[in-house]
Amino acid sequence: MKEPIIWEIPIPEITLDEVFQAEGADYSQRPPHPRTVKLHRKIMEEAASLVRPTAIWIEVDVTGIGAGELFLEDGYKFSSNLLPNVARTAEKMLLISTTIGTAIEERLTEYKEAGKMSELYALDACATAFVAKAGTTAMSQVEDAYHRVGLKTTFPMGPGHSYWKGLEDMQVIFHFLQAERIGLHLNDSNLIIPTKSVAMVMGVGRDLPDFKGKTHCNFCNLQTTCPLSQAV
Repeated sequence: MKEPIIWEIPIPEITLDEVFQAEGADYSQRPPHPRTVKLHRKIMEEAASLVRPTAIWIEVDVTGIGAGELFLEDGYKFSSNLLPNVARTAEKMLLISTTIGTAIEERLTEYKEAGKMSELYALDACATAFVAKAGTTAMSQVEDAYHRVGLKTTFPMGPGHSYWKGLEDMQVIFHFLQAERIGLHLNDSNLIIPTKSVAMVMGVGRDLPDFKGKTHCNFCNLQTTCPLSQAV
C-alpha cells in the first residue's frame, strides 16, 4: 500500500460572523449584545491556542464504476448516488482527512463539567469553524498540486451527507489513509474520533465531467443551512 502524506496546516483565521453562523445565530435584524461579542472574542482566542490542524491524504486508483458504486484498487468500493456521476471518468481518488486535535475537545469537556454552557457553546462553534477552514485549506493545497501538472479535480465529497448516506464507507477511507497516524479512529457508528475532524474525497483525471461552480452542498438536502457549510 502507498504511504499517506501527513502535514501540519497553519492555524486558519476565523471571524466572529463565522462563529455566529456555526452556532446558527442570526443577527441580521439586530446586533449581538456587547457581552455576547466580548465572550465570543475571548473564546476565539482560547480556541486558536488549542487547535492543532493536521491533514493526512493518499491517492487511490479507480478501477471502474457501477450503478451507485465506484470501484477502487484492492477490491474496495464506495457506494454513493452522486460520486459515480461526478467522478465517472476519474483515474484516481484523493482521500483526505483533517483534524484540529484533541485539546479543544478536552476543554469542551471541562466547560461542560463546570456547567459553563455559554463558553461551551461558543467554543464548540469556534471548533466547527476552525475544522471547516482547515479542511478547506488542505483540500485547496492538494487541488493546486494536481492542477499545476495539468490534472483536473472534482469538488470534494464525503460520506454522511444525503448524497452519500452510507457511513460504512468511512471504513474504506480510513483503511487507505491509515488515519491512526494522526490520532484518528472511527467509533462503532463510523464517526470520526476526535469529533472535530472531517474526511472527504475528490476525483482526479484529465477529462472530468463539468460541474464548474458546484460544490457538494448543491447536492445535499441541507444545502447551505448546516454549520460546516456556513463556516467556510
